[in-house]
Amino acid sequence: MAQGEIKRLVNATAAPWLAYGLIQAVSRTLDARITGDAAFCQNNRHILAFWHSRIFYMPYYFRREKNLHALVSPSADGDIIAGALRRFGIFTVRGSSFQKGPASLVALAKRVRHGANAAMIADGSRGPARIAQPGSIYLAMLTGAPIVPIAFGAEKKRELGSWDRTLIPLPFSRVNMVFGAPMHVPRKLSEEEIEKNRLELEAAINRVTDMADRFE
Repeated sequence: MAQGEIKRLVNATAAPWLAYGLIQAVSRTLDARITGDAAFCQNNRHILAFWHSRIFYMPYYFRREKNLHALVSPSADGDIIAGALRRFGIFTVRGSSFQKGPASLVALAKRVRHGANAAMIADGSRGPARIAQPGSIYLAMLTGAPIVPIAFGAEKKRELGSWDRTLIPLPFSRVNMVFGAPMHVPRKLSEEEIEKNRLELEAAINRVTDMADRFE
């Protein structure tokens, strides 16, 4: 078996269990404070949008949300993320703006139109960090579901040296989970209007992220 095939096999089997175990073990110790209208997501169809750097706590927090479907990169690292998400009960659609973008968005939109909720990493699998890509806007246009900007922050944390500076909360830390106001996107938009909505989403996610990082 080639080295690449071995790595893919590990990413699809052992690595997701390790990621799931780490997220589960740390998240269970965290002292979470919820800010914003979390109830909106319990009672309405929605598209969650957050930065790549804030993915760690999300699967644990949303583990009880039924019928949540996440867009995950088809890369080797995406295999790990997808496997861990499935263990939290979150469904996945594989694709990104770089690979299988339109097809994966259409597939995810079909699920949302049939009653599912969606989760989107707004700055994608490659970045640039904290720069929203238009995928969430297109998904909202295709489905009519509002986008809810969300973020978590940790008082005690470590940041990885990755392109997005992934935030890892330390055990027993306080965390803020912040929900922004739902963003409703019209079904038909010009290219200029799509860009305007993309910038509005980017600003909204940055606002909730900055709020989540504030501890008194």
